[in-house]
Amino acid sequence: MALVVPAGCRRPVASPVNFSASNVTVLRASLGSKGETQEATAAVIADPTGWANVKGVFKMVGTPPERRSLKIDKEQNICMPGGKPVMAEDVVVDASGGIKDIVIYLETKYPADNPKWEHPDYAATKTASVVFDQKACVFLTHMFALRSTQTLDVRNSDPTGHNLNIAGGPRPGNFTVAAGGSQPWVFGGEAAEPFPVSCGIHPWMSANGIVRHSPYFAVTNAQGEFELKNVPAGVPLKFRVWQEKARFIREFTAAGMPNKFSKGRMELKLDNDEQRQLEFSVESKLFGGS
Repeated sequence: MALVVPAGCRRPVASPVNFSASNVTVLRASLGSKGETQEATAAVIADPTGWANVKGVFKMVGTPPERRSLKIDKEQNICMPGGKPVMAEDVVVDASGGIKDIVIYLETKYPADNPKWEHPDYAATKTASVVFDQKACVFLTHMFALRSTQTLDVRNSDPTGHNLNIAGGPRPGNFTVAAGGSQPWVFGGEAAEPFPVSCGIHPWMSANGIVRHSPYFAVTNAQGEFELKNVPAGVPLKFRVWQEKARFIREFTAAGMPNKFSKGRMELKLDNDEQRQLEFSVESKLFGGS
């Protein structure tokens, strides 16, 4: 089922496509291979007509699940300073109901390095590093997102070593980062969905990551807010919406109307220079609440 959003938003309608013999050949080759290639998909997608911005917020309705206190049974002087409890971050909700660490990322494939699909503002960050630090035996970023061309700058701000286990994505890994040290990690490819990251020395440490070829992704902040800047306009787009506890979010309310994301897919089609505002309410039961 397509996305229903507040007044003024329209249901995405695919642009007419003119098929050619070359397109048919490309598509047949794609269907005969494992997975769909970015180039084959792009062969039947019209170019965008401009750019637009999307801002949104995810709010929880109902009683959130109670946050768990993690069992810290090693190096408590470092990992539990002052004896303060360390709380789980699989579901974090603020006083207004904002849901933290929901990731929204573009699933639609398009031609690589096509200037009509990638705004010039993204060129400066295409190969930039993304810091992933740990302090007091906690990952400081619980949900990270980066492009496949970017480097994950894994840092350790603790006076003790950590073992980083990247259990998924295009390039899984398991390596130690010494106290006060750092190590770069390049994924090189993209992941269809988020994957877990943990520490083999301190097993309560956990985070999640997503790697995409495209720059169109966002992670909600502590208030449940997100922003997607300079999104391609004039073409139908499919985004996926994921949260650690709920996984791909499927049920929501927008403008007072219950609706669903089909398999966590949010469909949008934006006008040139549009400033789209979205607000989603999600039942707490999807996160283990009541």
